[in-house]
Amino acid sequence: MAFPDWVLQQKKRGYEIKCIRGNYYLYKLKSKWDPERGKARKVSGEYIGKVTPDGIVLKKKKVDASAPVFALEFGAAKLVESLSGDVLDILATHFPKDIAERIYVTAMIRLISPCPFSRVADHYATSWLSCDMPGLALSPSSITSLLDMIGNNRSAAAAFMRDTSGRSPYYLVDGTRTVTASDNIFRAERGHSHTKGFLPQINQVYVMGISKSGGVPVFYRNVAGNIPDVTALKLTLKDAGIKDATFIADTGFASADNFSLLGDIGLDYLVPLKRNTTEVDLSEVVFNEVFTYHGRAISACSITKDKHRIVVFRDEKLRSCEMADFVGRAEKANAAKIAKKRYDPAKDTLHDIATETAEKTSQFGVIIIRTSITATSSQSIYETYKLRWQIEELFDTMRNVCEQDASYMHDDTGFEAWSFIGHITLMVACMILALLKEKKLSKIWSLAGILDHLSRIYAVQVADEWKVAETTKKTRDLAAKLGLDLSIS
Repeated sequence: MAFPDWVLQQKKRGYEIKCIRGNYYLYKLKSKWDPERGKARKVSGEYIGKVTPDGIVLKKKKVDASAPVFALEFGAAKLVESLSGDVLDILATHFPKDIAERIYVTAMIRLISPCPFSRVADHYATSWLSCDMPGLALSPSSITSLLDMIGNNRSAAAAFMRDTSGRSPYYLVDGTRTVTASDNIFRAERGHSHTKGFLPQINQVYVMGISKSGGVPVFYRNVAGNIPDVTALKLTLKDAGIKDATFIADTGFASADNFSLLGDIGLDYLVPLKRNTTEVDLSEVVFNEVFTYHGRAISACSITKDKHRIVVFRDEKLRSCEMADFVGRAEKANAAKIAKKRYDPAKDTLHDIATETAEKTSQFGVIIIRTSITATSSQSIYETYKLRWQIEELFDTMRNVCEQDASYMHDDTGFEAWSFIGHITLMVACMILALLKEKKLSKIWSLAGILDHLSRIYAVQVADEWKVAETTKKTRDLAAKLGLDLSIS
């Protein structure tokens, strides 16, 4: 077949290029004597790498786990171990000790260096984790059996999550869709996703505990991709065993049945309502309170109902922005009508911008909260509701740092195991984020940045002893700020 010019330009003497399913790959070319033909014939040799318009992407070389290792990644491993010792201890109460260690190490390796399960053994061989927990069976075949064991033991995974949930004053529940192409995952259904369209996916319904200092993942359930978050809420909260806390929801949750559900469970709640709700007439609201939130003026009005309360907030800056956007779109629409070649003032009715804006004025910049909490100030209700952004940060960490946006598992058992290991990875990731926030380093260091930097601290063998290799003053100062002990005991 004819290759594109950019492919032919990268062909070298002694090599050949193959086209496989639309991609191009470079192989060494050897000759082998063929006695039947009485002459040499060309045969493909070692695979070199993938041919791309930007050059040859060389294949990744696997680490020989049996080969002697004289330098190990040390810094990032020490950080995750220092923060997550309790995680390993609790794992060992629900799984056999060797299984608990393999789950823990797999999760930590995938946090430090996100990689497929098939390459966990390679990273383990070059990590300090292999010294602290030596001899773990993490080969591809061993990982396969480990995933089967985890995926078939949801009860142990759920018990672990309940034991590590702690007690948070507030809880958020939201779902994130995970795309999968496997035909053997029966819960993979086509459902709506803001970024993925209607692709086969599983809805991971997550419970997050939040406080003023930050949020932590508490519990998850995997449900079919076409099941809304609200529908899965009851069983998820029951499975998580959450009681005596405040539940913060989004606007999709507001319904009489769901409010009754929270009452039956015994949870207080903060639920935003749509601006066209019948619970309150915005045109009659009189704002009699005002406070500031992050430098923005917030007006408030509290209305007591039967066993609940409606609090209406108006963000003055948001109000101005929404009004400007509304007026701008109306002006643009009018201009487009006038610009038409066949514009007819009698037929092409223009927006009466002043009248329409006046009709919408009461809705601009408004947030309406229904809550069962009646004895707390409006400002406290607003500040508590604003904690909801933390679950979006959680999902962002899942997708962009822990690379949990798509699964390549082949069946439901594998997907459950992938989810559980990902949950542990996410738990420790949130611990690191909380530490960066506590040490006032979150504006300087991202999660990926801190792990990448610390992973360049090595333990090396000197006179048959492990020693921490030389580091820069910047790295030593960073470790001191984090309270990270870099000594080898």
